[in-house]
Amino acid sequence: MFLDRDAIVTVATGNAGKLRELLRLWGAAPPVLAAPGPSYVEVAETGATYEDNALLKAVALSERIGAPALADDSGIEVEALGWGPGVLSARSPSPESSWQERNAHIIAACDAFGDSFRRARFVCVCALVVPGFSPLFARGEVEGSIARAPAGDAGFGYDPIFVYPPFGSTFAQAGEEKKDSVSHRGRAVRAMRELLRNG
Repeated sequence: MFLDRDAIVTVATGNAGKLRELLRLWGAAPPVLAAPGPSYVEVAETGATYEDNALLKAVALSERIGAPALADDSGIEVEALGWGPGVLSARSPSPESSWQERNAHIIAACDAFGDSFRRARFVCVCALVVPGFSPLFARGEVEGSIARAPAGDAGFGYDPIFVYPPFGSTFAQAGEEKKDSVSHRGRAVRAMRELLRNG
């Protein structure tokens, strides 16, 4: 591992739901994953890919604190939207939209095109930046479909409308443990941990 066991890796996110999930998925094994401080500054996600945006965030925080930083960029891709909104997921249909409005926008698009266009996938890319080393990337994806209406109180973002067929429920209905076992972010974090173990 090119990180010392006692190293601290700071998460580059201001999204409370994402932060809780990343900390839970990372676990207690070293190196330690830590929350950003109250002075954390959001970075404009101007990249064309998940990798671009994750790297932008991780580099900005790493340079600011002079220490390792981990960021992720994630999104939902829906067939009825031409496999969008993708990297624009947090700003679709507009940056000012609420999550309820974003979910309603996707459901309306699927309803307009019909059930054969309800296919969807979640994608997550994690980027780890350590001063003096090349960045590491890890990707996770999960296939599913869009529900006809939001369901479930757990999770955040698009979880209430993303149906994972093996569960027969949305991610928001599945609960943390079940969701973590198959989610895009869970798969990306586990892949990053494997890279660190083998590095």
